[in-house]
Amino acid sequence: MNLAHQPQTWTSYTPASMPPPEALHAGMLARVLDEIDHGLMLVDLTGRILHANHPALRELAAQRTLRNVDGMLNAAQSGWQNPIRQALKDAERGCRSIVELEHASEPLSLAFIPLGPRDAGAEVDTVLIMCSRSAGCETITMQMFARAKQLTRAEQNVLAQLCAGHGAEEIACLQGICLSTVRTHIKNVRQKTGSGSIREVVHRVSRMPQVVSALRMHAN
Repeated sequence: MNLAHQPQTWTSYTPASMPPPEALHAGMLARVLDEIDHGLMLVDLTGRILHANHPALRELAAQRTLRNVDGMLNAAQSGWQNPIRQALKDAERGCRSIVELEHASEPLSLAFIPLGPRDAGAEVDTVLIMCSRSAGCETITMQMFARAKQLTRAEQNVLAQLCAGHGAEEIACLQGICLSTVRTHIKNVRQKTGSGSIREVVHRVSRMPQVVSALRMHAN
């Protein structure tokens, strides 16, 4: 059968044939943002919050570093407000910037990304603020990885502690188990994941997409 003369019945999706962003439903875009385990906020150049995904809403509700004051993004401490204002001014000029807020319990880094119409030379009208991910490793991503590799709950707990930067002896103390038990779990994790070292496993987990747990989403 000569396929060269057969009519093509599939559709080739090129950038030109894809629907423009305006055709995408706003509700669907919001759901996409909510599935990412980084705080994401869209603000205008004055700092008015246009949208915040679930991790960002949690950060605002905690009021450790950021607050929502009548729909406006504000720093929880007065000394942090000027860096945020400057970052918004930089974004208006098309410049990206990082702001670090050093809180005692959990520092927060913010990346300010200027957004605007797709036309070249168009003025920036919106800023995407990306928050650093929470330091905790017990995420739905970890659970999904553990399930795919058939890790036991104990092995998953040890891996989460390793990802958090703890050594074997620390994990033994934190979990109240023998050091030999921790080392056995580490060996099993390496074998089940086909990794040459536990550092390789931690690196693999750190590179995975960070997905928000449905339970955490509905808790807001």
